[in-house]
Amino acid sequence: MEMEKNGYKTLPRSHSCFVCGIDNSAGLKARFYVKEDRVCMPLEVQPHHCGYPEVVHGGVVAAALDECMAWAANRVLGLMCVTGRLSIRYMHQTPPNAGLEVQAKVKKSNRLLAYTEAVLVDGAGKIYAKAEASFMPLSAEQTLYVDDNMIYTGDEERVFDHLRENKASSQSTAD
Repeated sequence: MEMEKNGYKTLPRSHSCFVCGIDNSAGLKARFYVKEDRVCMPLEVQPHHCGYPEVVHGGVVAAALDECMAWAANRVLGLMCVTGRLSIRYMHQTPPNAGLEVQAKVKKSNRLLAYTEAVLVDGAGKIYAKAEASFMPLSAEQTLYVDDNMIYTGDEERVFDHLRENKASSQSTAD
């Protein structure tokens, strides 16, 4: 059971998501982990993720950056978020080699938006792509619906449990 990466907390996964879905045969099957103020994701690609031979498709890079920034926003706002705007700067062709990682963080946020940034780097620090995005939070009810369909295998960070606690305490005071 993979619960932690290098001693850092991991985040839950889904069944069908292109980026983190464990049952998506075309997907990346990625695993996110939390390192200080960042959400990180090793990018491990297969040949079918390449557009040209030995070059990761730009859409795959975009999806990885977007999803990692979404989790950074989810953690800061305490709600699942959807992308409002996404801007990517491709610096170099991305090779399908080991050692690639997406690193994302929230630059600033308020209750309506989270502004994020991310990079795709290799182990030597070479930047292949940079991204900025804004994310809009879903409602508590929508967040819990999505979270109910996430996969928790053990020690993942429970980002949305505060919503369940709030819901339970408001129900008990209403009784």
